Parts: sequence; structure tokens; C-alpha cells
Amino acid sequence: MSRRLLAVLITGAIAAAGSLAWSGWPPHSDYLPILICYEVIGLSFLLAGIAAWVRWPASRLGLLFTIAGYLYLLPYILVNLANPVAFTLGNLTQGIYTAAVAHLGLAWPTGRLRSRFECGVVIAEYVTAVGFSLAAIVFWNPAFSGCDASCPANVLLVGDGSRSAGNAISTIGGFVGVVLTAIVLTLIVRHWRSARGWSRRAMVPLVWLACAVGIEQIVTGSALNLPLSSLVSFGLAPLVMLAGPALFVISTVRARTAGGALGTAIVDLEPGASPDRLREALARALGDSTLQLAFRRPDGSGYLDTASQAVDVHRPGPGRVVARVAGSDEAVLVYDEGLALEPQLVKLTAAAASMALEHARLQAEVQAQLEQVRASRTRIVEAGDAERRRLERDLHDGAQQRLVTLSLALGMARDRAAAADPELGLLIESAGKEAREALTELRELARGIHPAVLTETGLTGAIQALAERSPVATTITAVPDGRFPAAIEATAYFVVSEALANVAKHARAGSAEVTICQRPGRLVVEVSDDGAGGARPEDGSGLRGLADRVASVGGVLRVDSPSGGGTRLEADLPCP
Repeated sequence: MSRRLLAVLITGAIAAAGSLAWSGWPPHSDYLPILICYEVIGLSFLLAGIAAWVRWPASRLGLLFTIAGYLYLLPYILVNLANPVAFTLGNLTQGIYTAAVAHLGLAWPTGRLRSRFECGVVIAEYVTAVGFSLAAIVFWNPAFSGCDASCPANVLLVGDGSRSAGNAISTIGGFVGVVLTAIVLTLIVRHWRSARGWSRRAMVPLVWLACAVGIEQIVTGSALNLPLSSLVSFGLAPLVMLAGPALFVISTVRARTAGGALGTAIVDLEPGASPDRLREALARALGDSTLQLAFRRPDGSGYLDTASQAVDVHRPGPGRVVARVAGSDEAVLVYDEGLALEPQLVKLTAAAASMALEHARLQAEVQAQLEQVRASRTRIVEAGDAERRRLERDLHDGAQQRLVTLSLALGMARDRAAAADPELGLLIESAGKEAREALTELRELARGIHPAVLTETGLTGAIQALAERSPVATTITAVPDGRFPAAIEATAYFVVSEALANVAKHARAGSAEVTICQRPGRLVVEVSDDGAGGARPEDGSGLRGLADRVASVGGVLRVDSPSGGGTRLEADLPCP
């Protein structure tokens, strides 16, 4: 197939070059640039035909581009040859390319005409172009156009020709051509207005070019000798004709990058993007604003797109095509039928949608599992806090009360035994001291398990108690009033407790500062000191455990501790 396509282009190029090399006329070198211009335009149509064949093998656009190219190129080649038959045939066929261009415009972009009426219009274009050209050339004498004896003869000329008859035929043919051109323009605009999505976008350049070509045909074919006829014929018309094939070749090159655009669109999507964002990305990359991404209803009764509109996958509507998303029976793509010309692009789109949906599904599963882990960790911490509070109550109401009673009893026994037996009094005194120390240690243990003051007074009293017991001079700059969720209060308390314990044990600091601030949706706990610094969460189990405790409520623990610059510990806790 590629060899045939290449042969088409090479044949046209050889014919164009040969016409210049073997030219026996015209005698005026000024005609040479015009001839080269026409040949470049014809070759551009042939090149566009090859591009159309490669891009859309099943479409007739490649054939139509090639026909238009040869009908534009051959007449000027034949006219340029020093042969009467070739000269006559070239003049006879000079205007037929307009019918091929009209055929191409009406068949865009599928390569097929849409109705019988359009078939009739195209047939009328060809018949009119050939018929009026044949009728006019019978009466055309090359001498009427300023040709001298070196000009090849018109072999179809009847007698010496009739200038008036030829002009009359040209005038009638011009008006008929104007009417047909207006009909073609109207049909093309109607196609554009009724098109949607990809087809409408593909027709935008055609509408502008059709208007330009139509105006050129009206101005040059009306036979009214308008003031701008020469400028339009020899200046603007070649540029307009060249623009059509050039734009198609450019669009073909850009179409090859559409797969990369799809990949870029998927990569640019944030992880776990919504189906609506996915649809927008695919539509933008594909160039089809009407693209729909639809999913099967949970009850299996039908499909809904991302805008919650019902989609009938069996009858998607006129001009619409349905494609299953690869690897999924639950999702479909509904797109403009014009994209059937780009089957590879549709496959890439379906594959990209499948990959993105699978990624979103996996992301959702991972997120759900992560939420389960977080919820489980939160439940574990809450259960631990509840158990701490129970232990603290049991110690307070049980062992502590028994030790207090024992201390009182030992005190009374010491007073009674001191007079009778001093040694027994000293022994009882020693036992009372041990009981008081055991009580103190038990209270410290209970406070470490869960401080009763936190339950009774909240953060304000609990943080104040920590500062008072700290061996390092501690300043409290701010603690918000009011109560907070129990888990948040306990976490904030243990952050301060662990931080002050580390200051006393490791920091070699002279002072510490505690600040607790309530911000929108957050509670920020900050403890800083003027010690030696160098603290690292990974170096100590205390800070690692504290970081886990903070993370269990959805917070973040940050430690800033440069060597010799003190330590600043900050816990950012969510607090609705």
C-alpha cells in the first residue's frame, strides 16, 4: 500500500517537472512562476491524499484528495506542453478541479456523501464543469487571448471561433457555478452546525476554507469582471487552495501525538481523581467535548454518566458510538461517531480510562484499608486510655486508700508503743515512713498511668501540675480554657509530660517553655528548651512512641533540635 501511495506522489512530481523541462511555450518567462505555483498546489493535494490514505485507510478522502490534486495539476501541465492536443485538453479540463474540491468538502470528514441530494449536487458540479467547458472551447480561438503564431492550436475549434458565443456560454456557466457554489457552502455550514464533538471540531477549518473558496469562485466565476477578480484569481486563490491540504497534513501529524496527549492527561490527574475529572481529561486530550463516561447502576438496570444522565448503551443516539472500557463490564465510553475514523485513538482512550479507573479503585481500596488501620489504632489508644483511667481509679480507691489507712494506723500504734517500748516505737515509725513512701510512689505511678487532675480540671490544671513538678524551671505561656475530646486532651498532656521529662533527663537545660494554642480545627502543643539540642526521634523510644501516640489521633509530631541550639517539639493535633 505504501508503495502505491508513493507512486502516486512520484508520478505527479515527475509529470510536473517534465512539463517544465519539455516546455515549448509560453514564450513569456513571467508565466513560469504562476505555473510553478499551480504545480505546488497540485502536489500538495497529492501529498494530502497520501496522508489521508495512511491516516484513514477505510475512508475515501485519500482518493478524493488525489483526484482533486491531479485535476488541478494536469491541466496546467498539458497547457504548458507544445502540443495542440495536449494544449486543447488542458484548456478543456482547467475548471473541473472545482467539482472535485466541492465533492471533497461535502464528503468531509468521513469521505462519504450524506444524502441523495448531495450526490445530485456533486454530479451537477462535474457535469456543469465539463459541459460548459466543452461548449465554450468549441468557440474559443487562442488568438482571442493574445496568443501569436507560436501558440498551439485549439483542435476543437469550429471555424474561426465566435468571441460572443464563447462569452455567452462562459457567462451562463459562471452564474450556474455561482448557484452550485452557494448550495455547496450552505450544505457545508449545515453539516458543521449539526455536528457535535470531534466531528464539529474537525469541520471548523473546512468551514473557513469553504467560505474562502466559495468567495473566490463567486468573484472569479461570475463573469462580471469585478475590480478585484485578477487579484483574487492570481493572488489569494492559490493561497486558499494551498491552505486546505496544508492544514490536513498538519492535523494528521498532530493526530499522531494524540496518544501521547492521552498519556499526559492520565499522568497529570491527581491520584484517585473522580470519574468526572477523568472524563474531562479524556475529552480534552481526545478533542471530543461530548465524550461521556458512564457506569452501570448498582441494581444493574442501566447506565449513568458522570453528570447523572441516563445512557442507553444499545441506542446511544444519532451520531454516537459506545465502546466498552477495557477490562471492565461496569464502564463504557460514549463518543462522537466521527472518531470511528481513529480506531487506534479510541482503543488508547478506552485503555487509558481502564488504567485510570483501576488506579482509582486500588487507591480507594488502599485508602479504605488505611482508614481501617487508623480507626483500629484509634480504638486501641482509646481502649488503652480507658484502661489507664480504670487503673488510676482502682489504685486511688483501693491501694492508695489502704496505704493511707495503714499509715494512720501505724501512727496511732507508734504513739501508744513509744512510752512502753521505745524500740518498738522506732520500728513502727520506720514502717510508717515506708508506708508513706509507698503511697507517694503509688500516687506517682497512678499519675503516670492517667492523671486524675486531667480528668477533673482539664488541660489547664494538668499542665500547671506538670510544670510545678518539673525539676527544670518551666514557664507556661498559653493554655486554652475549656474542655476538648478526651483523646486529644490525653495526647496533649502526654506530649508535654514526655517533653519535660526529656528536658530534665537529657537536655541539660536551664529553662523550658510550654505553649498550647487552639487554632481553627487544630490544637498545637509546643514545648521548647534552651538545652544542648541534638534530640532525634529515631534515637529514642520515648519520642518514637510519642510520635505514634500523636499519629493515632491523626496528628503530626515535629522535632527541631539543632546541636547547641535547644530543642523545640511541636505536636499538631486535629481538634474539631
